[in-house]
Amino acid sequence: MGRPDPPSAGALPPLPAGWRWAAQDGLYLLHAESLRALGVSHAFTTRPGGRSAAPFDTLNLGRGVGDAPEAVRQNRTKVLAALGRPLRDHVEASQVHGANAAIVGALQRGEKISGVDILLTRDPAVVLAVHCADCVPVLLADTVRGAVAAVHTGWRGAAAGASAAAVRAMAEAFGSRPADLIAAVGPSIGPCCYEVDAAVMAGFSAWPWRGDVFVARRLGRWMLDLWEANRRQLVGAGVRPEAVSMVRLCTSCHRGLFFSHRRDRVTGRMAGLIAVSRP
Repeated sequence: MGRPDPPSAGALPPLPAGWRWAAQDGLYLLHAESLRALGVSHAFTTRPGGRSAAPFDTLNLGRGVGDAPEAVRQNRTKVLAALGRPLRDHVEASQVHGANAAIVGALQRGEKISGVDILLTRDPAVVLAVHCADCVPVLLADTVRGAVAAVHTGWRGAAAGASAAAVRAMAEAFGSRPADLIAAVGPSIGPCCYEVDAAVMAGFSAWPWRGDVFVARRLGRWMLDLWEANRRQLVGAGVRPEAVSMVRLCTSCHRGLFFSHRRDRVTGRMAGLIAVSRP
């Protein structure tokens, strides 16, 4: 397929209101204005600006995809530096396509937390990370209590209620009120490209809004809107509708900007990162 050409700064796709691009040292990072305005350190990464060779070119942040470990380390170091943080602060979820959560802090710096797709913290010593190449990264912040969360949710995670589980976990761990939370839903495969079968559709049978996130494509096939599925879960868990911001960029549509497992099979991973701002 050839090496994808990274977009120039002037050719980046337009963003909906409430989102902005940040270009830094060859990186193109996405920021949600709702989080940025509150001083929450965060970013959704893209594909350009790293050291990895094809087919992981270039800013692959995933360690389990077959890329050279040193390239991944350098890529992660560069992204963390863009947030003003050292690599040692990075904490990642192992991502098992479920809805389990873990509370982390300084003792978990540099670790990969097993068995979870949701990370929570109130400790400014760590940067939470989830890695995606079509799945949805969701970032949450409670600035009243100084807590943040990062969520990885593909179709299995969405069917299991990962975003809603993150809201409940923040309430249980930190006393967060859902109405105080700000949510940012990052790039993932969109309803334009995500065709699924009856088994996937059946996984959402418990959700009353299932009919609003599936559109019939052809016999036995539907297009799934993971963005809307996560928005419905967040709002259903008590997050204010106006506090949920979605960038609505499809990872499969933008080859030069995003990795996509559905499109390329063997490929890299982007990240959603969030941290409690240091005092």
